[in-house]
Amino acid sequence: MNKAALYATLAVLPVLAYAPLSNAATDFQPSMKKVIKLEEPLQLGDKISNFEIENAMGGKIQLDTLLADGPVVLTFYRGSWCPYCRNELSAVQTRLSKITKAGGTVLAISPEVPEKTADLAEQKELGFLFGADHDNALAKQLALSFKLDAKTIKKYREYGIDLPESNDSKKWELPIPATYVIDTDHTIRFAFVEEDYSKRAKYDDVVDVLKEIQSESED
Repeated sequence: MNKAALYATLAVLPVLAYAPLSNAATDFQPSMKKVIKLEEPLQLGDKISNFEIENAMGGKIQLDTLLADGPVVLTFYRGSWCPYCRNELSAVQTRLSKITKAGGTVLAISPEVPEKTADLAEQKELGFLFGADHDNALAKQLALSFKLDAKTIKKYREYGIDLPESNDSKKWELPIPATYVIDTDHTIRFAFVEEDYSKRAKYDDVVDVLKEIQSESED
């Protein structure tokens, strides 16, 4: 299976988690003809450029400003409608004190409108930063964005998921789940980019990387 078809297949799977099991649902095999991809996603050892993104709680967030205080844990999630994303964000919150103690700052980014992000943060009692990536602009820049095909869009609508409404956009696009630990010199010290939506970074590993960076800075 090529990457385009794989992305589209994975894009619809979280929808099925909301739907009753049926032959119609389980037999649905979407396809995707086009993936927005400017370049390969960043990997371990690469350097990420500075960026500015809207703070979902108001104002702007610059990567360089965050890095001035220490390493950044940058994670891309699909939206508050995605149960796997909600579980991942809860996993981050569970380890937030360890991340902070190791000198890290968490920035979680999705294409959802700030209001929905703020509601999610309040519901889940999440105490870290959230960025609103309108039209997946940053995700596209980092080769983490793809378009949904017509069949997938139809299924999303059937299950009550309206990405244009959630994201205040005319586009049906999603980011691939990805998590990075960015050192103060912009070097990627941990990289998790996974096309399978159900697999997410292990945040105990993230904490270990942050502790390693902290130890190096103390030497």
